[in-house]
Amino acid sequence: MPLYKEDNFLIIQPGSEYTLFTFGLKDSLSPPQFKIPTTVYKEQGTNQYLSTASETTTQINPIKQGKIVDLDAFNALIQIVLSSVIQQHPILTINQIPLLIIVPSLTWSKRQLEYITKFVFENLEITAFNILDLSLGATFGFANTVNSLVVNIAEDYIQVVPVIGYQSVKFAGEYIPGKGGVILDEDLRVKFPNFTSQQIEDLKFSGIFEFLLEGEESIGDIDPDADVEVEDPSEFDVAKVLTDENGKQKEQVDEQQVKSNKELDKNYFIDSSTQEKIWVGKERFTTESNLISIVGAAIYKTLLRINDLDKRQDCYDNIILVGSAVQVPGLKQKIYSHLVHEYLVKEPVATNGAANSQHNINAAIAKYQQNEDAQEGESQSALSQVPYRIRFAKVPDYFPEWKLPKEKGGSWHDFFFLGGEIYAKQIFSGSSHHHNKELFVCSEMYEERGPQSIWDVSI
Repeated sequence: MPLYKEDNFLIIQPGSEYTLFTFGLKDSLSPPQFKIPTTVYKEQGTNQYLSTASETTTQINPIKQGKIVDLDAFNALIQIVLSSVIQQHPILTINQIPLLIIVPSLTWSKRQLEYITKFVFENLEITAFNILDLSLGATFGFANTVNSLVVNIAEDYIQVVPVIGYQSVKFAGEYIPGKGGVILDEDLRVKFPNFTSQQIEDLKFSGIFEFLLEGEESIGDIDPDADVEVEDPSEFDVAKVLTDENGKQKEQVDEQQVKSNKELDKNYFIDSSTQEKIWVGKERFTTESNLISIVGAAIYKTLLRINDLDKRQDCYDNIILVGSAVQVPGLKQKIYSHLVHEYLVKEPVATNGAANSQHNINAAIAKYQQNEDAQEGESQSALSQVPYRIRFAKVPDYFPEWKLPKEKGGSWHDFFFLGGEIYAKQIFSGSSHHHNKELFVCSEMYEERGPQSIWDVSI
């Protein structure tokens, strides 16, 4: 099998709202190049799917809550992405393009993945194809552990999956449909009832909507009668000009660039539909959300299913948060604080009195028990001391492109995509065989084994 050029790699990650994809890997692995709505338009009375709407088309969203709900429309979306790549690179032929699709761990069925494999080879005529579990992709991206817990907080679902020995432990995974970033939308609608859905979305991901930690609550005291200001973009000056005592002009640095969001009484976000600046006061800060406790409980419930306590602790030591909602400043820290407060096993406090000492020990044992009686069928030991430590996986110091833009914390929320890029380099850049094991489905393998060949190469 000839080598595939990294310039021709096509990596796609389809989500409920948006699909991320990259065509061609650079020397410095970068965040996804393109983000398009996960939407296609079906011509009425036919089986033809288009990328744009018209009077004779019906809009179809093939993925909802992380599940494929219209498989033909999904395949059409993949075909549209491939067609756009070919149009931009007309000298390329399809047999030069290897395809990797990043898939969620728990929500796509084997039958669906086999159907997609069949479409890729028989309709698209791709000659090299594989899939990668999103949780494995996130773990590959961090590259500092073989055991982790990947928490994907998408817009309309949450997925929590342990990865042990570079294998997704799907039986222990937790899937929560209808929750995720939409909870933050609900929180913001209470605070800003006059905002449109698009303005809520813009504010949520602007970087000025922020969770405050313990001790910072006073920063976020709000005035319920405060007005929201809309500024005409035509009146916007990047910097005001002043005149000093010598009559020379000097530039006044924009206050927004000097102070942090927490230090400002008011800050603004851009309405993407009008490009206007909308100013909001301290009501943009928040301290709590149901999302925090939902994620915390899902993490705890998932890891209770890992019977090996050492492996369970390894997962608690390497929690990876990905997904669109993770972009919101302070949310990650609030989830960590909740986990420590609710689930971290603490040592008994030493006292001088024997009775008090025994009382503290009993309290600690009760904490260690971790609801064994309430969790029928769980094998958790009554004296288990896991987790005795909780940590988020350390973000790598390399991959500089993923740290941009700095003002919004980088692109770490999509870090599973980096894992996909790393994986694609490993399987598509060399021979199709490695230690007598195929690393992707090629045309010859598909002709011999059919759609089920995907299970011979996926990990």
